[in-house]
Amino acid sequence: MTTAAAQARHLSLQRLERAAGEAFGCTEDSEPTVASRGLFLVNSTTITFATVATALATTIGYLV
Repeated sequence: MTTAAAQARHLSLQRLERAAGEAFGCTEDSEPTVASRGLFLVNSTTITFATVATALATTIGYLV
């Protein structure tokens, strides 16, 4: 792939990404909201807690 073709592909992908973002109501200038920064299911503390709870439940189930 030549440099010109790679640049054209890159620009095309940027336009596609921007159009998709605008279709879902996201503009490039908008700041992320507090709710989108701290999603409950993506929080590392939540994942750690869920892992420990699952291991504990499995251990208790095995012992009973």
